[in-house]
Amino acid sequence: MKSTAIAALLAGVAFAGTPLMAEEISIALHVDPGHEMFQVGERLKEKIEDETDGRYTVTLLGTEVGGERDHLEGASIGEYTIALGGSMPMTLYAPEYAAADLPFVYSSSDQARQVYEGDIGGFINEALVANGNLRLVGLSMRSPRNLTSREPVQGPDDVQGVRLRLPEIEPWVEIWSEIGALPSPIAWPEVYTSLQTGVIDMQENPVSLIYNGRLYEVQNYLNRTQHVHSFFHWLINEEFYAGLSDEDRTLIQGAIDEAVGWGDELVRENEEKILATLKEEGMEVVEPDVAAFREKAIPAIRRVAEGFAPEVRDYVLSHID
Repeated sequence: MKSTAIAALLAGVAFAGTPLMAEEISIALHVDPGHEMFQVGERLKEKIEDETDGRYTVTLLGTEVGGERDHLEGASIGEYTIALGGSMPMTLYAPEYAAADLPFVYSSSDQARQVYEGDIGGFINEALVANGNLRLVGLSMRSPRNLTSREPVQGPDDVQGVRLRLPEIEPWVEIWSEIGALPSPIAWPEVYTSLQTGVIDMQENPVSLIYNGRLYEVQNYLNRTQHVHSFFHWLINEEFYAGLSDEDRTLIQGAIDEAVGWGDELVRENEEKILATLKEEGMEVVEPDVAAFREKAIPAIRRVAEGFAPEVRDYVLSHID
């Protein structure tokens, strides 16, 4: 009986030193496992588990559970804890503040990021929480978008009447139409063939997609318009966030901040490497007159800006006046 009591006591001590059950955090990522943002997700998983001493376990979910909209809606109802979004969360849940990715407005990611800071940042989170039950807890930099073509593009005159593939983002279509291009909303998997056969003449994307899509085989020039500086959004279910202790909220937010900062450096490093590789593959890099593009786009930018909240509208207009 004595030995049984000792064994029970030892078992109790061991049990007391181990959490009954770690709480699970699920992170939904709509990008492929090789993508930079998936790598950020992997780092975030490691940091959260380390910083909370295993009290939380993190599961990464990819496209097997759906696309970007599925992930956002799942996080909204608590099916997932955190979701990665591109531009969609802003257009879905806070459209009056979705001004960070307007073409030809900002000259750097830092300028675009200010849309999310200060009082405006507070208003954005109020809208995201009210409309999507989601809170913005991290903002990851994306490489700027550049124009590719068969002939060099020096300024707006070189895109007059050309068939330009664009995503179906209404402000982008309106701005490029104002400049003089003919926007063509072709699905990304069809872009290579459409360029090859002449269905479209040009397209625009970050250098990573230009390289991964092998567009250097069907386009000769990479024109560094850098016309869009946008972000990936890390969003957390508001009820989960509100239910965290102050200590855990600080730990998890710190892990997100570290992973996002690490990811921004990765994006910068990869952009330079990919640009060099595209040159090796035969693409010629052109530095066009971006100011001339902006001047041509101003009437459309003004129209689009009128649909934003007043403080966002004023910030946008401050960059073109």
